[in-house]
Amino acid sequence: MRSLFMDLFASFSYIYSGWIFWNLFLAFIPLILSFVLFRRAHISKTWLWVCCAFIGFIGVIGFLPRAYYLAPSWTRLMQAVIAGDRSSLLRLGWLILLAAICLGLSFSIFRRKQSARSWLWWVGFVVFVAFLPNAPYLLTDIIHLIRGTSSGLISTWVVALVFIPIHVSAILLGFEAYVISLINQGAYLKSRNMQAFILPTELLMHGLNAVGIYLGRFIRFNSWDLATEPTSVLITTLNALTARRPLIVIGVTFIILTVFYWIMKQVTLGLKLRIDYARQGLDVIEG
Repeated sequence: MRSLFMDLFASFSYIYSGWIFWNLFLAFIPLILSFVLFRRAHISKTWLWVCCAFIGFIGVIGFLPRAYYLAPSWTRLMQAVIAGDRSSLLRLGWLILLAAICLGLSFSIFRRKQSARSWLWWVGFVVFVAFLPNAPYLLTDIIHLIRGTSSGLISTWVVALVFIPIHVSAILLGFEAYVISLINQGAYLKSRNMQAFILPTELLMHGLNAVGIYLGRFIRFNSWDLATEPTSVLITTLNALTARRPLIVIGVTFIILTVFYWIMKQVTLGLKLRIDYARQGLDVIEG
C-alpha cells in the first residue's frame, strides 16, 4: 500500500504538478462573481463564505506545485526594486494597486445584499469577463492528461483510477461553471427587462472567450496579463484577429463553445426544474 501511495505522490509531483486544480480554481472565480454581480439575493453570506473557502482550498492545492517555479521571478523583481530599477518599482506599485482593488471588491462582495451598479460593480464585471475564459479553457487541459499518460513514467492504475477521473470531473465542472455564469448573466438581464439581449450577449461572450482561450493556450497569456501587460495583450489580440490561422482556430472554438453551451444549458435547466419539482412533491413525468 505504501508503494502505491508513493507512486501516486511521485506522479502528481513530477508529471501532474497540480495544473488541473489551479485551472479549476481560476474557473470558479467567475462563477462566484456571477452570483455576486447578477444574483446576489440567491446566495446567502454563509454559503458565499463556504464556497470561497472551498475554492480557496482548491487554489492552494493547485498553487503549491507552482510556487517553486514562481519564486525566482518574484525574487528577481524584489532585487530589482531594492536596486532602484524604475520599471520594477512601477510594476510593483501596479501590482499593489491591483491587490488593493481586489481587497475592496472582496469587502463589497460580503457586505452588499444587492448588486448595485456602482463603479465597484463595474470593476467586478470587468474581472468577471477577464476570468470567464478560464472556465471553458479547461476543455483544452486534455493535453495534460495525454502528456501524463503517454510519458510512460506513470503506472496504469494511477492513469485509470486517478488521472482520468480527475481530468474528466474538472473539465465538466469547469464548463458547468461557464454555463451557470452565463445563465446568471441572462437572469440578470431578464430581471432588468432586457430579455432580447440574452442571446446576443451569450454569443458575444462565446466570441470573447474563444479569443481568450486562443490567447491562453497558444500565446500563453493569463487573465491577469490584461492588468499587468495590457499593451502586449492588445497588440497580440489584434495580430491574432488579422491572421488567417488564428481566426480559424478562434472560429472553431466559438462553434464548439456555442454548441456545448446550448447542450449543457438544457441539461442544467432540466436538472434545476427536476429539483424544483421534487421540492414541491411533484413527479417530473406527471408534471
